[in-house]
Amino acid sequence: MSGITHPHGDLKTPSPKTRAKRDSSEQCRERASADLLTSVTMSTANQRLILERSAANWSLRAEMLDGFQRREEERRIAVQSSARKAADDVRL
Repeated sequence: MSGITHPHGDLKTPSPKTRAKRDSSEQCRERASADLLTSVTMSTANQRLILERSAANWSLRAEMLDGFQRREEERRIAVQSSARKAADDVRL
């Protein structure tokens, strides 16, 4: 054994800079639903408001993710369409 230790610690553990798994719009809607269901059981108005606000934020995030995905799909279709048109023009 050389006694040399690795300066960055254990190489098997993920880097703290590793990104977390991204949420899908479906997961955001599930979280919103869970927050709303939990808010019904809260004993104070403040607890209910916090969970209702959280549910609204999760719903908004889901809508945003859907919009991003829709625009990405529209761009992909436009690129494919222009590539097909260019290929057709070359054949002529």
